[in-house]
Amino acid sequence: EAQSTTQLAEVRRLFGEYASSLGWDLSDSRIAHEMERLPGAYAPPAGSLMLAYVGDGPAGALGLQPVPEGCRIPGTGAERAGELKRLFVADEFRRCGVGRALMERAETEARTRGYDGLVLTTSAELMPLAQPLYESLGYAQTSPYRDDLVWPDLLWLRKDLARTK
Repeated sequence: EAQSTTQLAEVRRLFGEYASSLGWDLSDSRIAHEMERLPGAYAPPAGSLMLAYVGDGPAGALGLQPVPEGCRIPGTGAERAGELKRLFVADEFRRCGVGRALMERAETEARTRGYDGLVLTTSAELMPLAQPLYESLGYAQTSPYRDDLVWPDLLWLRKDLARTK
């Protein structure tokens, strides 16, 4: 759990790399606003900001936040859903299990917080390495669960935690 000033700075750096890898301009964006206010929506008790280390170095980060009120995981009976945001693993640690470890930790954290489902968005074009990971963890394509995210190739994924352990 990223909590200290140093850990939050490491998450900001990783989230900045994430945004840069997607070609996002941080001069006027939602992610820049989010980074300034970390932990923000990822703060306990409803959220979690996870930071993975390999050795002494930060290797990846992932945020868990509550899905906005009124949203449900389409296609399941989930009443209380968490949203995963900003999964990022630094280049030198990709394909080493860091992303999987973060996702598995996020599912544990979600269950601890009483979530019965998880949702996330991804881009097949911009985040190709993530697709096989999400599929292997049991995430399935679903319909959009919020109106404020728009991308040409945006994929909406869900996982019902009540049916999986």
